[in-house]
Amino acid sequence: MFDTLIIGQGLAGSLLAWALIQRGQRVMVIDDGHQSAASTVAAGLLNPITGQRMVKGPEVDVCLPAALGCYRELEALLQRPLLVEKPIWRLFRNVAEQAAWRKRCDDPAYRPYLGEALPELTSPRAPLGGFIQQQTGYLDTRALLEGLRDWLVQQGSYLRQSVDYAQLEPCEGAVNYGGSQARQVVFCEGWRALDNPWFDWLPLAPSRGTILSLHCMQALPDVIINQGHWLMPRGDGEYRLGASYDRDCLDCEPRADEVAELEAAMSCWFAPTPDYRLVASQSGVRPNTRDKLPLLGFHPQYPQLAVFNGFGSRGSMLIPWHAQRMAACLCDYQPLPLEVDIRRYG
Repeated sequence: MFDTLIIGQGLAGSLLAWALIQRGQRVMVIDDGHQSAASTVAAGLLNPITGQRMVKGPEVDVCLPAALGCYRELEALLQRPLLVEKPIWRLFRNVAEQAAWRKRCDDPAYRPYLGEALPELTSPRAPLGGFIQQQTGYLDTRALLEGLRDWLVQQGSYLRQSVDYAQLEPCEGAVNYGGSQARQVVFCEGWRALDNPWFDWLPLAPSRGTILSLHCMQALPDVIINQGHWLMPRGDGEYRLGASYDRDCLDCEPRADEVAELEAAMSCWFAPTPDYRLVASQSGVRPNTRDKLPLLGFHPQYPQLAVFNGFGSRGSMLIPWHAQRMAACLCDYQPLPLEVDIRRYG
């Protein structure tokens, strides 16, 4: 018998599996390798100040240090670089953003994340200037997922197949599945939880995003540029440019209008437009929620079934801390944070 069966090997499922195995659990992860999963495409941005109003979420002060520590620990385990700490040049789009920044500068809670002001810039073009964001960077999500998948295989804890809900049978104190049994099942399916017969009532609000991979023939500033869209240097002339936002179309094929929208950002930032080559375009679906909070907790009728999902575009920053909370709940019966517990939906 397994202690925990995890459905989905995106960032949520992978980090939860790692946390549970660290606590001595026998875990099996089932994943179908679906390419529209957000984690396989995500830029992995770590950005504590977001939105036009430049808001710092209440979880940042605990989740960001937990994420940095987690990824450094996994770098040592997997013997590969995963985390790149790099400042963000936040360029003002309008005077309202300038005013929001000035207000945040007077707030002690924001000062650790706000660097010096940027004057009017010509490269990239920013006639209103901007500011430097600190404690930022990105996670190489693909490298992490591949490394943890190989590690799970070595542990005998990975099975590549599509989940068949019809074979999942909750019983007294356990769940039967395909001839095996587990004490509990945790669904980490991202936006595909919409098809989950036990948790399809949760208020997911998925959105599709497209990201471009570019090879640039000339040197650009070695920082992340953010002005609505963002440009991320990856080294050796490689960049990622993103991201589009679409709540209506959830397929995984990038559209020509999305590519054009993103490429227009390059023309907006740089004059003349840098000489670059489009290497690839990829789309993934973010598992956003209507209240913008993650979904953790247990089925009201079958407590053997649990969910760990709904981290949206901030997953790289939020998941490590919440994975430890979920693991403590599953192993030691510690309560989940009330604000993310799905019992908030009644």
